[in-house]
Amino acid sequence: MPPADRNYDVIVIGAGVFGAWTAYFLRKAGASVLLLDAYGPANSRASSGGESRIIRMGYGADEIYTRWSMNALPKWKELFAQAGRPELFQPTGVLWIAHENDNISLAATMATLDRVACRYEKLSLAQMIERYSAFSFEHDCWGIFEPDSGVLMARRAVHTVVDEAQKSGAAYANDQVRPPTARSNKLDQITTRDGDNYSAGTFVFACGSWLGKIFPDILGSRVFPSRQEV
Repeated sequence: MPPADRNYDVIVIGAGVFGAWTAYFLRKAGASVLLLDAYGPANSRASSGGESRIIRMGYGADEIYTRWSMNALPKWKELFAQAGRPELFQPTGVLWIAHENDNISLAATMATLDRVACRYEKLSLAQMIERYSAFSFEHDCWGIFEPDSGVLMARRAVHTVVDEAQKSGAAYANDQVRPPTARSNKLDQITTRDGDNYSAGTFVFACGSWLGKIFPDILGSRVFPSRQEV
């Protein structure tokens, strides 16, 4: 059933991890919010789908990603506690391994973690062999271990964010948004696949690789999604 309200402060299109959290925080800030997704939160067609994702602090010299992760993990844990779902984060820790002659990225990671005061351990080959006896290490390896990082249960985690956003008063609809038509320089209304019209002061398109289909004239030739199976 589509939401009865047709006008919102903000409409968020895309209920993946970015769209779900955007809707959650906008509602917490007092905005009236509608969240839309064509196939459902963290569906199998979305980059937020799947069973699990590693959340880590190490990103080499890219400090902005380290800071984002350090900011995000406490929010995930707080939301899981609020929802009574602490098992959606598994604090496994994250181990990084490098060869002695190929350690540039790991050295940059340590420098970044030192700069932002993030906990880690530097491990020698002997320490890794003792701690991880199931692994087979090459003779010139060393590593660093992030004790506070781990695994997010991706699909269920995003579903939980959407559930908590709805509990706080956000509306959600499982419906596809048609590409907006340029009637003016300002977008004030969207139409869904089912023919429902919704208006808002602000629209957030958190559609990831689907943006080329939503805005074919602007982004259709610039977005090239790919998929890698690991």
